[in-house]
Amino acid sequence: MERRKLIKGLGILGIAGIGTSMLSSCNDKKEQKEQPEQQIVQKQKTDMNRQEMKIKDTQNPTEFELKHTPEISLGDKDAKGFTKVEITVGSKNIIHPTSKDHWIDYLKLYKDGELVGNLVIEPGMARGFSGFRVNLDGAKILKAEIGCNLHGIWQSTMTL
Repeated sequence: MERRKLIKGLGILGIAGIGTSMLSSCNDKKEQKEQPEQQIVQKQKTDMNRQEMKIKDTQNPTEFELKHTPEISLGDKDAKGFTKVEITVGSKNIIHPTSKDHWIDYLKLYKDGELVGNLVIEPGMARGFSGFRVNLDGAKILKAEIGCNLHGIWQSTMTL
């Protein structure tokens, strides 16, 4: 009788073990499906060009250089004394493209060398543009810095 109970108990444990193994296998397949997409995004983000770039001939910039140069523009001043500062990636109406393979991954704004704002952009999700409200009282220089995943880091400054 004891032997019979032992065999039944082992049989039940075996069935439970198989069920658990099957559930675990299903979860592994779900993780495998999600993993390649995560790897692609991770690969894109780690293959960034972080070389500092600049316009070679400021009197005759190329279309490529204009496409990557951030343009700073000032807007109105609000009731609290904060001025609208906008950054557009691309100058003279030459706008930088946005796709999953080629995009602006960040924009930064500095006031007199101090970081004011930082925007991180996911691949292909948004165009290189940002706006900030900044107290410019006493400020002398604004600097915009952008990162293109393929073509490096570009900057421009505005003297106030």
